[in-house]
Amino acid sequence: MAKEIFNVALKEEYDEPIWISLDKKHDKRSFVDTVARQLCLPTSADEREEDASETEKKEKNPVTVETLLKALQEKMADKLEEAKKAQKFVLLVLDGQIDMLHKDQNDNMGIERYIKEKILGLKSSTEKVDGKKVDGLRVLITRRKSEDADMAEGAKKLKLQRLSGEPARKLFTKDPYGRIYLLDEYKEVSKALRENRWKPAEILLLAGTLKYFEKDNVRDLKPAMEAAVGGLEQLLRYAYDREPGNSMIDCFWHSWNFLREHGGVNYNELITSWIMEGCLKHTNQIDKAYVEGHAVLMKLMEYNLLKRQEDNIIVLEGATIKMDEYCRRGYWGTGDPGLASVLKGIDGKDYEEIPPARVFDGITPADGMMRTLCGYKKEKMISSLLIDGGRLCREVHEAFFGKTESLNLLAIFSPRLKSPEELSILNPEKLLVLMLRGSYLLENVNIVENLTALSVLEISGSPYCNIELPANFFNLVSKLRSINFSGTGIKSLPDSFSELTELRRLILSGCSNLEELPKLAKFEKLEIIDLSDCTSFKKIQEKSFRSLVKLKVINFSRTQIEKLPIVKTLENLSRILVQGCTALSGMRMLKNVKSIKVLDLSGATNIKEIMYDCFEGASNLRELDLSETRIQYLPPAIGDLQKLRLKKCDLLRNVPDLSGQTRLEELDLSGCTMLEELLGLSGLVKLKILNLRDTKLHNEELKKSLSEIKGLQILH
Repeated sequence: MAKEIFNVALKEEYDEPIWISLDKKHDKRSFVDTVARQLCLPTSADEREEDASETEKKEKNPVTVETLLKALQEKMADKLEEAKKAQKFVLLVLDGQIDMLHKDQNDNMGIERYIKEKILGLKSSTEKVDGKKVDGLRVLITRRKSEDADMAEGAKKLKLQRLSGEPARKLFTKDPYGRIYLLDEYKEVSKALRENRWKPAEILLLAGTLKYFEKDNVRDLKPAMEAAVGGLEQLLRYAYDREPGNSMIDCFWHSWNFLREHGGVNYNELITSWIMEGCLKHTNQIDKAYVEGHAVLMKLMEYNLLKRQEDNIIVLEGATIKMDEYCRRGYWGTGDPGLASVLKGIDGKDYEEIPPARVFDGITPADGMMRTLCGYKKEKMISSLLIDGGRLCREVHEAFFGKTESLNLLAIFSPRLKSPEELSILNPEKLLVLMLRGSYLLENVNIVENLTALSVLEISGSPYCNIELPANFFNLVSKLRSINFSGTGIKSLPDSFSELTELRRLILSGCSNLEELPKLAKFEKLEIIDLSDCTSFKKIQEKSFRSLVKLKVINFSRTQIEKLPIVKTLENLSRILVQGCTALSGMRMLKNVKSIKVLDLSGATNIKEIMYDCFEGASNLRELDLSETRIQYLPPAIGDLQKLRLKKCDLLRNVPDLSGQTRLEELDLSGCTMLEELLGLSGLVKLKILNLRDTKLHNEELKKSLSEIKGLQILH
């Protein structure tokens, strides 16, 4: 709607309207830059790109936020004066979420007054010209919900209504990236559009998701259409609740986490984050990864999951914001360095030029690199650098890093280094993120004593990398928030590891030589612990994870762990994965753990019993997988599930009455050779997949129940 009004103003030959996306997190400087760019004034980014001669001229009078603000206000005053004389106005569009604003804005002023008075310097824009009252500045504010503090005196308020019938059909078929002709073939979707009331964003997301199947996954288009008849939630779950391996879906879920933390970001910054977090197939070649990432971004916009705003800012489509409530993949977040969250809230007093939570600011692709955009001889302002190891071999390290005074982030892919000391980084004490991915020649990490600000450390991707960490290693990098040693040959961590009180993410997946960890009792801020595929790992020293109050994800899949720590006191725990843990002898009590959403015990062949009241009060449990365990009975209370998998539980004799499982969409009882009775099947109104292969259930008893399940798509 805002775009349409914006375009009308242009057609009426008004001055170029000013658009500020509030989905991007703004502080005072970014507000100034956003408006100044639209008024053709210099910005802080332009300062980075100036050549050496321009820099020398400005050394005596450096550009500050205050000088930019003064120039902006003068330009704005002239613009308003011209508009008033012509009896026109300047249109200011404030589009997005107010909660993305930086804390330095006065909540009591309201966003309109803040921008008009503090940024544009306008106390009042209404004056008399030739005896007529002229408002030289008009403001259009769009919100998902009403904010009374933003309502200026005399403002008009309009509420956008939901659509149905012909308007809904038109919006569905008028896709900005090409027309969809599916309605004639699938009349049930057309009927749903006619009869139900939809938000416009929901209609676009419905059209975009069906287009995803039409173009990228046509074999599943028909069941997707059938899911769409049941509503947008069912369609989205069917489309995006997939197993790993689809880079587009991986990138979407990462974006969902990243953009909710940081607000809108430039498209290059988003693609860079995908590269850093390993979402793309090309993990070791930056040029190819960037090309792949750009293609994925175009698809996500075409399918209406992401959208582009002014200045190439990418934001989430509003209809996706609650997708984690009904899509399984959203529960996991990511098992990656987690830059969206771990850099948040770092004390920025030593990083005045570029705040640490925005280390990707101004990043752009180059030859075998991603780097902060800077002009000739302005390398000292580079804050972020991603580089291929082969590209780095063409450089003399002392010269290459010798001018990067402000480097906050350094990521090297397949580095040919024996020690990070070879890099000759000018100011290693400013480095916040160090990634050495695929470091197959690395013998030591001697540079670590200088990395006093380091928050993210990744040394990953080479099973031949078997570094002996010194005893005081983690004392030297005590501010670490994220550690990723995945896929390395590391055998142990020193006792100083236990002192990392700021740690949020511990990713050690695929460390096949690792047998145990030091104590974790002080890790009160830890959110994710991933030890999957640590095939030699046997021991967690703590009997209870009581002190790990922020813990969300536990992944001990395919380890040799024999017993899980007690977790029943953890209020944030949403996911426990112990898939293929053949030495695990029992399941810990999850009674009243309301946050738990996914529990995967599949392949834990030594588990023989689930306690009678194990899941009582676990009201948010959505996926339970007990496949290939030795259990004989399920407890009567098993949560409000979407998926229940009991494949090859060949001793299972009893499944509780399922009639209350109104959310259940998938039920797998294949290979349950002792199971003879199944109650409540007809009450599973949302069941889509039913697998009863190799069971002794009686066909005559099933016929009536199956005939009442109208939405069943797959039956074995």
